[in-house]
Amino acid sequence: MGDTLVPETIATGCAELDRAWSKYASAILDRPGVMIPDTEEDLNCHAFLGHSIDMQGFRAAEFVGVDDLTRSAPGFVPLRQRGVGVAELGGLWDIPALRDHLLTGTAGTPVASTLEVLAREGGQVGAELAEAYQRFPYRKTHGGIRAYLQNSSALEPCGYSFRAWLEAECDELGVPEFPPPDFRAPVAGSSQTIEWSLVRRLEQTFYMVGPTMAPYMICDWQLWLWHQGRTGVFEAFKPDEFHVQFIDRYGSEHIPVDLGGFVEWWLRLYPEVPPRLINECIWLAVERGDVADVT
Repeated sequence: MGDTLVPETIATGCAELDRAWSKYASAILDRPGVMIPDTEEDLNCHAFLGHSIDMQGFRAAEFVGVDDLTRSAPGFVPLRQRGVGVAELGGLWDIPALRDHLLTGTAGTPVASTLEVLAREGGQVGAELAEAYQRFPYRKTHGGIRAYLQNSSALEPCGYSFRAWLEAECDELGVPEFPPPDFRAPVAGSSQTIEWSLVRRLEQTFYMVGPTMAPYMICDWQLWLWHQGRTGVFEAFKPDEFHVQFIDRYGSEHIPVDLGGFVEWWLRLYPEVPPRLINECIWLAVERGDVADVT
């Protein structure tokens, strides 16, 4: 386990993939930003609020304030600086007028209608959230606002702690130690491993969390645990459009594009390095324009 097992260069038969690794792999492990420490605050702000709806053009980590803003947005203040966290967002879901609007009153209306209800019915927290959305320079939707509130409310039985939710789910799965020292261990009486059982439960529990977001919610926490030597190699990564487009463009002849196939291919080459690390290298290469004609 740990960074001593990470090669400086790789040889995958895909020149673009090898270049992305050489440029970004060490930086990912040597600097804060990608890996998520095993603390309640980091898991709440980064893994839960920063990853769960980070999709469809909405940069949730920037909205929450765990990543720096990448566009000019005068007056924008992220949620962390506003003192708005999981408990505050979950409390908004308990307001009947706001919850009813998000469940039944958004069809055919602009996002501004939800911001108005937030500001009118949600007290100070609602006003703070509405203002943050209003000034945020990326795409906003009714569903994204609903996801923040509804999903945060689902953590109330665990004290609004995503870490406590993960621990409770592991306990229910019969995992004897938390965090698990081996996420690829099978769950007793099941053919599924611990990590993929958690992924399925994330999909089942939280609104707008599907097969792309669910593994993304835990994989950077797993990466930190692995880097610290607290868990073994794991399989989860974010199979988003950047990843798929990159493999389609540069590796389709010999690199599987599906999640399971990619994991098997990568671990056959580098069994001591989780595929999440090369997956993040791909994302950075595409995001920063190091490869052409991908998006």
